[in-house]
Amino acid sequence: MRLAFKFGYFGEKFYGSQYQPNLRTVEGELFKAFEEVGIEPGLARYRCSSRTDAGVHALGNVFAIDVEESKKFIPRILNSKLPEDITIWAWAKVDDGFDPRRDAISRVYSYIMAKKGIDVSAMRKAASIIEGTHDFSNFTKKFGETASNIRTLKSVEVRIDERFITIEFEGNAFTWNMVRNLATALEMIGKGMRDIDWLESMLEPEKYYERMEPSPPYGLILKDVKYPFEFEIDEYAWNMFKRKLGARINYHGILYKVFSIMDDEITYICEEV
Repeated sequence: MRLAFKFGYFGEKFYGSQYQPNLRTVEGELFKAFEEVGIEPGLARYRCSSRTDAGVHALGNVFAIDVEESKKFIPRILNSKLPEDITIWAWAKVDDGFDPRRDAISRVYSYIMAKKGIDVSAMRKAASIIEGTHDFSNFTKKFGETASNIRTLKSVEVRIDERFITIEFEGNAFTWNMVRNLATALEMIGKGMRDIDWLESMLEPEKYYERMEPSPPYGLILKDVKYPFEFEIDEYAWNMFKRKLGARINYHGILYKVFSIMDDEITYICEEV
């Protein structure tokens, strides 16, 4: 029997999602949990939908494994073996040949940045330019290699609130660092450092080449990976994940207030001098 699991993680303490010997990774922690419940990743044909870099977070990544029909593998069983910063919260029974990477319909990423100093209308215009099918070689870490960097972005939406901008990218697949490089490009246009003509040139790598500096990983979330079927949410696991998120929101919210007070105070002191 083959099962797919949807899982999330807080990326700040991981050296990426892909297994690396002697480094703490998401897959490294998953494999430890598998061993504790009698699953060998190779024999179980473990496959993961998406790899994320060090510091990147996920809400809806997906992996698949084979399990014995007689065993019950609801998310909470594996969660009991996992560290606090990884949570499996939904599952689905899938076809024997299911591959979460190959069979995904689309992937959704969100990148969050501070709103201050950014022309949102310029950023939205730039976002509309990168929608569709393009050669994103100038936005990938491995420029010039034989693999194609042609990808299709179904949508790029720019949303704002009081302090932050969220850029949501949905596409069939993404190259290495593509989302973070695109976030950099949109931010540069929003700050008036580049214009639309430059962005259009960047989408023609056979004529124009420029390396990008990717935006910091901590602002990136792998929000969802979509398939032509629904996952069953484990209510207990989902509520546990919500509690973990609530605790982090509270912790970082307090830190935000602490640093805001310090900033206000030092500004006042400087004005008095």
